[in-house]
Amino acid sequence: MRCYGKVSGHAIASLRWRTCCVLAVFALGLAACDPTSGPVAPGPSETCNQAKCHADIEQIHYGGPALRCVDCHGGNPKALTKAGAHVTVDYSFNPSTPGKHFLDDPPLADLAGVPTEVMQFLNPADYRVVSRTCGATSINGGGCHSIITNASLLLNRATLAGQLAGGGFIAGVQDKHPKFGIVPVQDPFAPAQLPPGILTHLDQLPTEIPATATTTTARAFFPAYEQLCAECHLEREGPKVPGRYYSAGCAGCHMTTADESRTATTDPTQNREEAGHPQKHRFTNLIPDSQCAHCHISHLGRSLLARGVRERSEPDGDTLMGGKNKAAADPPNAVPWGKENYVKYNGLLWEYGKPWPYFLEDEDGTNTVDETPPDIHTAKGLACIDCHNMREAHGSGRAQQRMDQELDVRCQSCHGRPGAKGKLMSDAAITFDQAGTAVGTDGANPQTVKVIGDGTVQQRDKLTGGLHPVTQITLRTDPTQKLYNPRTRMGCQLHAGTAAARAAVKAEVNALAATNPAEVQKQFPGLPPGFQFPAVAQETDGRTECFTCHNAWTVNCYGCHIVRDDRETYTSRISGEKHVGAVKTYGLSVLADALALGFNSRGHITPLVGTSIFFTHIDASGQKVIDAAPLTTGEGLSGEGNVHNPVHHHTIQKLPRDCTGCHPSADGADNVKAVLRAVGLGTGQYTFTDGAGRVHWLDRLLSGDYDGDGVPDDPSKLGLPKGLASVQRLVGTTHMPQPGLTGVPPPGPLDLETVNRILANKVLPQRP
Repeated sequence: MRCYGKVSGHAIASLRWRTCCVLAVFALGLAACDPTSGPVAPGPSETCNQAKCHADIEQIHYGGPALRCVDCHGGNPKALTKAGAHVTVDYSFNPSTPGKHFLDDPPLADLAGVPTEVMQFLNPADYRVVSRTCGATSINGGGCHSIITNASLLLNRATLAGQLAGGGFIAGVQDKHPKFGIVPVQDPFAPAQLPPGILTHLDQLPTEIPATATTTTARAFFPAYEQLCAECHLEREGPKVPGRYYSAGCAGCHMTTADESRTATTDPTQNREEAGHPQKHRFTNLIPDSQCAHCHISHLGRSLLARGVRERSEPDGDTLMGGKNKAAADPPNAVPWGKENYVKYNGLLWEYGKPWPYFLEDEDGTNTVDETPPDIHTAKGLACIDCHNMREAHGSGRAQQRMDQELDVRCQSCHGRPGAKGKLMSDAAITFDQAGTAVGTDGANPQTVKVIGDGTVQQRDKLTGGLHPVTQITLRTDPTQKLYNPRTRMGCQLHAGTAAARAAVKAEVNALAATNPAEVQKQFPGLPPGFQFPAVAQETDGRTECFTCHNAWTVNCYGCHIVRDDRETYTSRISGEKHVGAVKTYGLSVLADALALGFNSRGHITPLVGTSIFFTHIDASGQKVIDAAPLTTGEGLSGEGNVHNPVHHHTIQKLPRDCTGCHPSADGADNVKAVLRAVGLGTGQYTFTDGAGRVHWLDRLLSGDYDGDGVPDDPSKLGLPKGLASVQRLVGTTHMPQPGLTGVPPPGPLDLETVNRILANKVLPQRP
């Protein structure tokens, strides 16, 4: 059991001369020194960086004193031979490094078996030894990064608590509450009065089927849970394939790796042709987006979407696995992501573990329109680190149930909302800083988002220092301001404004409708002449997330077929043991614009992304004992889209979506399928036929009673209803409400009131 935030007095004393640097597996360069060379004359502090060993290696640290190799890696700084200087050469992560124990894509059990001093030598940033290095509580009395490292060890990126709970919930293995971590966790300083949403401990993900998996399908699916959910986290290195490699622990972010995972260090001992190395022996807070993408490309890939790139469909995936379903093909003129973005891997062009061509950059290469443009922030030169702050990156010091509970930066943090300027800080009151820290201090951290002399807001991006204006939305919704835009007022003020701002615009619209109906459309584009808002007893704050409308394109994946085959074995990423039941999986229809709406964990309306999983189990004799069955979630819901989770696609554009993509059109030219999908009623375009012959609508989240007879109506009878008498949720979500929130809808599909409000508010198209 790993306890965080606690270092013994003996350990503190022994660490007085250690440091808080963040390193990766460049320790392997130490083991590559020529063992046959003669003694090297000692330098003023150590022999490691002499001419025949690690001459000219980059200095790892900045913002504080220069560090010796042994400060982080351990070893004997005065030894004159490799064997005497190094802690060990018996373990290695790379085949070019000698050693009895080659840790090739090691399971967690193998890593846990590495002696502490050896792991520190190999990777001082590994979370197993970080309290001795990066998180040392004393360096010459000055202190190190202990607060940051103790908090980071509790992050979902390290424990996978929320992801494992979500995967288990989808498969019916457990409920939504996290029970397992990728490693066991115990928070020794959890308060007696536990705040909502906080975990005190996690058991390690078991390799044996847990008792909570009570159904036949859930028990059969469990090996898939272990194989698919346990790969990407900071307790181990990423796989040594193009675009996926990263170091373990703190170095996973702070020491960058190239997509081909080869080194460009000045250390002469490094093998420059070998995959599985960071670029430089250099710690950095200026983390490029390419580093984030080595993890954040899973399940539709937010890092790729921000660059205007999406996964392609696998239309033959199900039929190739013996299924009945052929998915929708990608557009015939779709343009693959260029070869220049791929690297050679065993003679083939690969990127993010996929062979070229796999990712798509443009839906139609025959026109001049980019249907999937990059996020405007990315296009302007802003990086992930310009928005996601220190608290989001390193945690709050408590173990949260879900990753979304660790996030506290909103669009409104910088841009504000109608009726209120941006506070220029996160919900947790964290300002946007440069983070140029020095050892033992907060360092010189100038704010990067601030009000300048003329009252406007600017953001300085961290990677290039470029300046960017930050629009204050309230100035665009105020008719007295130069930046006023009537479309912004109509859209933003009604959907996301404060209660007072929304009440004001509704009162003005209704007054115009009573005195001069023709002026309604002129002053409020999108509203038809004479439109009136119904009276409400008390106005509330808008609950539509900004990115719901400003996501220029939303990706959904309809249909995922997972096959467990007991004729094949796999190696457990937890225990290292061989088990029967190797898993293969294929995504079917990946769509570049399939907007479905629902509630997120804050009770706000947001896009949803589908996880539609159907499971086949082939036994050792080759017989299908489970044939393309829909998984049943921990709530007992089965079929249709299985679960749809709230998501921010990171595809923001200045110009929002047209209103008729969600609302009926007042001119009668309805985009029926778009509206049906948006409110969750489904279109019948994307289906999956399971092994029992049942057809599932994968974009259908709700069944509705159109005629009020108390019976859900046949979804195949397409048509846009004026309203519904009732709705029934057909899918759930892995998310839970944010702790402490009351009186807001739970995460998942829309409720009856919201669906009927959307259907009742008919608007005019704003685009030609």
